[in-house]
Amino acid sequence: LKETMVEAASQENGLNEQIVRQLEYYFGNINLPRDKFLQEKMKADEGWIPIPVMITFNRLKSLCEDAEKIADAVAAIPSDILQLSEDKLKIRRNISNALPENSLEYWQKIKNRTVYMKGFPVDTKLDDIMQYAAQFGNTENVLMRRIKTERTFKGSCFVSYKTREEAEIAQKSDVKFREVELTKMMQDDYWTMKQKETKEAKAAAQAAKRAKAEEEQAVKKAPKPVHFEKGLVLAISNLPEDTTITKIKELLAAHGPVGYVVHEAGSKEAQIRFHGEADGAKKAWEKANESCKLKMGENELVGRVLEGEEEEKYWSDFNEQKARRNESSRGGRGGRGGRGGRGGKNFRGGKRRNDGGDGGQPKKKVFAD
Repeated sequence: LKETMVEAASQENGLNEQIVRQLEYYFGNINLPRDKFLQEKMKADEGWIPIPVMITFNRLKSLCEDAEKIADAVAAIPSDILQLSEDKLKIRRNISNALPENSLEYWQKIKNRTVYMKGFPVDTKLDDIMQYAAQFGNTENVLMRRIKTERTFKGSCFVSYKTREEAEIAQKSDVKFREVELTKMMQDDYWTMKQKETKEAKAAAQAAKRAKAEEEQAVKKAPKPVHFEKGLVLAISNLPEDTTITKIKELLAAHGPVGYVVHEAGSKEAQIRFHGEADGAKKAWEKANESCKLKMGENELVGRVLEGEEEEKYWSDFNEQKARRNESSRGGRGGRGGRGGRGGKNFRGGKRRNDGGDGGQPKKKVFAD
């Protein structure tokens, strides 16, 4: 019977300790400055809060819902934070222990004696963490960190101690939590680490964004696959030096539908592209040489149909110049093209000549149409 009574007394004392520690948290230096509800209630009656109001707080309610037992606990356990009214119906923060000034300097001091602890199982309860943290010193606050959307414990917390020395003891201790080794660091060191990680993550994101933009730009600039009808381009040589695009077109137009002529002034060579189906250049050249060798003036012309890489290069050059011509025709704020401008190279009034007349020949190789 005596052992039973001792055990019951021990359990009651343990509960009283829990009740007082929880009330000290509500009226403590860390929670009270941020608890708008308590602050409003305290204005009504010189800081006194009826015990039934305190029982509406979930954690205290889970410990005890009996106002009389809560009053007895406060009376039984010494506390420099709590004060019980004479009628044992109300509690307030001890007026002889004034709340520190709510300033940036004050919160910095709190940070200086706060330890970040990580590695707790996600099903760990607050009481378990408080019990673990208390072995290193007097704790003022334990903040369990939670996932915002789900409000579930994420396995880490901030533990504030009354002194920097106690916090350092906790941080340096290798005592495990239920055989689990915890990661610990001072809160200032933790935030420094997180700021560095955030900065590095931001820099990495920016680098990735730049790399993606460069990759997209490279894809835009990369040579596009050339799609064309094969056998439409005829290369001829041994032209008279004074020949013109117009003369070349007139000579070959009788043998096939000439589309474009590439010729450089003074050159004895030219490339002629025909309209129509595949192998149009071969058919036109064969037709031109049916009765006799094709000549221009006294020069007997030599012809061959472009094939393979040479043919692909012709079409690639043609497409590039076409793209530049389209870009030039759109003009720009700093250029001379566009509305009211002078146009780009190989243009007259924004449109290129089709006939390649006998006038002054261009000095650069061009596509004439």
